[in-house]
Amino acid sequence: MKNKLLVFACAMALVGLSFTSCKEKTDFDAIVDQISEKTLKGYFSGAEMFGDEMKVRIVQFNFKDDGVVERTVMAEGNCVYEAPQKTVYASWALGDFYDGNAGRYIELYPAEGQPLRLRFFNGGLAEDGQPFAVDKNDKVADLASTDTTVLGHKWYGNDTVYYKIDTVVDVVKYDTVWTKKPRRDPETGEIVKDSTGHTIYDRVVKSITERIVPTKMKWPIAPKTIDIRRIELYRDPVTLENTGKWYMMQKAFDINEKRELTPTLDTTATFDFHWAYIVYTSTAYFVVKAVPDDGKDVQFFEINYDFRLPSVTVEKQLLKIEK
Repeated sequence: MKNKLLVFACAMALVGLSFTSCKEKTDFDAIVDQISEKTLKGYFSGAEMFGDEMKVRIVQFNFKDDGVVERTVMAEGNCVYEAPQKTVYASWALGDFYDGNAGRYIELYPAEGQPLRLRFFNGGLAEDGQPFAVDKNDKVADLASTDTTVLGHKWYGNDTVYYKIDTVVDVVKYDTVWTKKPRRDPETGEIVKDSTGHTIYDRVVKSITERIVPTKMKWPIAPKTIDIRRIELYRDPVTLENTGKWYMMQKAFDINEKRELTPTLDTTATFDFHWAYIVYTSTAYFVVKAVPDDGKDVQFFEINYDFRLPSVTVEKQLLKIEK
């Protein structure tokens, strides 16, 4: 009897597992849809240069909470400006999976006309002939901000490192003695008192004494390395011509016991160029393609912008605005 009950219990358990398995599969499909719909909120934007063209193209999609999707395209470059063109799609829907579930189609539906099919994979949206839109920011607004904050300045950095020796230097220090005196009314000259009748006092300097303090420190005696860089980017508001200037000086020295310097590196690079953004990620990071006017090799400047200082970092060197 016990064996029959055991067999019956096992059979029921298997039936239960089969139903549970089917339920899990159904829930998994629902979860995939939910994750995709939750993921597709806000901005998806991309910007890049194609081939040798001296302009950066931007495409971005803004998935709003009410289901509306705004698609904006624009381009900017040397003597180029294609104003933002916005298309509004009334709704969107998840489509089929493709490439072995590696990606999924997204359909954007306008109020009238044909829908636009996108491919969603690796966290971004792909549209034929456009940059891959994966960044979660409004590049159209960011690009205008970068043009305002970065262009038109001389960004300068001087990273000079010195040979130093231990020495004792006389440092002037000041000892201040403070006292207090009654506050007086500036018009009547009478002593000012508070509401309880107590005299109000102001803290004032009684005396300042100067003293010399011998201080041990590292004293610079000669340059070890000199690294000076300057970059300038301009955009003519009328012709839209993008021009720039680059200057870099690098020197290095060895030093002997007599403190005589021997140069080991001495390079200087300076040239004017025309430029365009080749990659634009955000106000904080972009890459500039520079075509020198003297016909030399094309240069690429990777630039990080920090609005707090403000400053730009070019080739790992921090450059600030030269006054």
